[in-house]
Amino acid sequence: MAFADKSAGLGSAAAAASEREAVALMRLLHFMDAASAGRAAMELDLRARRVVQALGLAGPSPTVTVAQGLGISPSTMTGLADRLERDGYVRRRPHDTDRRATMLELTAKGRRLFSRETEFYCRVIDEALAPLDARATRLVLEALAGLPAPAQSSASASG
Repeated sequence: MAFADKSAGLGSAAAAASEREAVALMRLLHFMDAASAGRAAMELDLRARRVVQALGLAGPSPTVTVAQGLGISPSTMTGLADRLERDGYVRRRPHDTDRRATMLELTAKGRRLFSRETEFYCRVIDEALAPLDARATRLVLEALAGLPAPAQSSASASG
């Protein structure tokens, strides 16, 4: 169910709150975009960064699982994996139990990039939430921590 759909029928206060929250989210995204200028991972395009992030979060994963979780077609995923492997961020290896599947895992270079991505997001969150008091900051961080992983949200959106 879309965000606007969830607030429909809850009265004008909920509708106003949803618009307020949408604007706040836009501000956060713009803040992150502006902060990205010096970001280490900017050497990669968005899809490649998402692959590195997905592998950093989940650990070694079947190529098809990464592609499905990110909503990337198999042919696009193959090209991304080729490029990321060529540039030293990931390595491919056979799956332990499924000889038809290929696993992707971060190399040391990929893990360093993931670590720098994590540091980037921590810095952006700290800076974005700096104007809030301690209680509000805690509530926002708890809400962010409660968001589902991408694979969970895409699975729930389709079912």
